[in-house]
Amino acid sequence: MNTAASTLDRLDLKILQTLQHDGRMTNKELADKVNLSASACHQRLQKLLDDEWLMGFSGSVNIERLCAPVQCISTISLGTHAPDAFRFLEKRVDAMPEALEAFTVSGGCDFIVRFACTHMTRYMALTNNLIQECPEISNIVTHVIMKHSKRFSGYPISELLKTQHVHGQ
Repeated sequence: MNTAASTLDRLDLKILQTLQHDGRMTNKELADKVNLSASACHQRLQKLLDDEWLMGFSGSVNIERLCAPVQCISTISLGTHAPDAFRFLEKRVDAMPEALEAFTVSGGCDFIVRFACTHMTRYMALTNNLIQECPEISNIVTHVIMKHSKRFSGYPISELLKTQHVHGQ
């Protein structure tokens, strides 16, 4: 187990794993699932929140039912790898409500950003503005999302915390 996770015990990990799949359950339901009393469960949950092991709770909106946004994944390359260029682009993307997620990556590009926009013209305006505001951008490649094939449903906590890896089997 890594150092950060070693401060959590088996019950804390079970609480995290359970809540990431159903954050709406009551404290009593959670306590039953992890085999704790309601008060002990509440104390542990509060500590997990206070120590930022849990980063909040949110609902998953069925956006396709609400409207029909154009969703794109953009790979952005910079002409320079100066830290200021990265910070500038990160701030610009962070200020864009249509930018849902952004990642600084290694490989053939420097950033991957997922957008949801009302129309393709809105997406084009956003990327054109980015290029104008950030002249260090050397390339933007757009991938229009045709179908969301797998949705994020939580981290595989037990798999990620395994201490022994079996190679070659």
